[in-house]
Amino acid sequence: MDGGLLKPVRTTIEMLWWRCSAVVCLVHPLLSTDDDVEIKATSSEELLQTGNLHTFRPTSSRVKAGCSFPHVVSDHFCSRSSSTPLTMKLLSVSLLLLAPLLTCCTKTKKLPPDCSYIQLHNEKTTSGVYTIYPTGSKPGVKVRCEKSDGGHWTVFQSRLNGSLNFYRPWDQYKKGFGNPAGEYWLGLENIHQLTRQRRYELLVDMEDFEGGNVSAGYSSFSVDGECDGYALHVSGFTNGSAGDSLRVHNGQKFSTFDKDQDSYGKNCARQFLGAFWYNNCHTTNPNGVYRWGADGTLYAVGVEWSTWKGHDYSLKTISMKIRPVK
Repeated sequence: MDGGLLKPVRTTIEMLWWRCSAVVCLVHPLLSTDDDVEIKATSSEELLQTGNLHTFRPTSSRVKAGCSFPHVVSDHFCSRSSSTPLTMKLLSVSLLLLAPLLTCCTKTKKLPPDCSYIQLHNEKTTSGVYTIYPTGSKPGVKVRCEKSDGGHWTVFQSRLNGSLNFYRPWDQYKKGFGNPAGEYWLGLENIHQLTRQRRYELLVDMEDFEGGNVSAGYSSFSVDGECDGYALHVSGFTNGSAGDSLRVHNGQKFSTFDKDQDSYGKNCARQFLGAFWYNNCHTTNPNGVYRWGADGTLYAVGVEWSTWKGHDYSLKTISMKIRPVK
């Protein structure tokens, strides 16, 4: 083969090698001779199974001293001929062998950590269920994104109709449960991963059975890791006619009926049939028993926000959502 035919290929591969250190090279036989090379291997897997190793050292002066990497094409799989013309088969195999190099040099697309990131990269995004990646890597988690007030909020807690039991053990509150399209809890670990690297604000929306709608906003919200009991940090009550029912819960660890971390002598989660960042015990119980409005038969066990409706009124809906502070 005319050496001129291989020159563009040689230049391209040397450039890719320079940018992609520690990549397996499978094309040395095509570069080390001016003869035609017919690849007899039937697949890249077959090439990878040969036991003979060589070292490919590009001739470009740009390659740093000491930089080399192995490839696994053996003479056992190749035969050389000075008369065979370049065939489509050789071209196809060449492209196949170049694919790993091209892939390694492709910039990895960042996975969306929250709903605001999804909106930032697609302004046409509407409210709905999307996949986010709180840890920055796969697997992701389904979450409800709500578009309002000039941005997308990541909903981590939602009560709508009482269709889901929220009186659950620690491991389920850690991992999350429910359906983002309806009632659900995102999971303490996911909430922690979301809020540990950026500053978030919190919005709590709620509705009563008479059609009243109120909210409570906080300028700062975060949750510590499991080793710190997933402690809550919430401050900066900014607005909302619901009043500030989270103030006494600030700094508290999360408690469930099987993991008591509250400041009370007894287990708040057991006594008030919920799970939350209880103090001694609560002024809000979003994960309590779903009841139907005013009911004084069992004190403070409902879905409550006491600074709005007191301890004997269970709300129709409540949702807690966060977004990065602008």
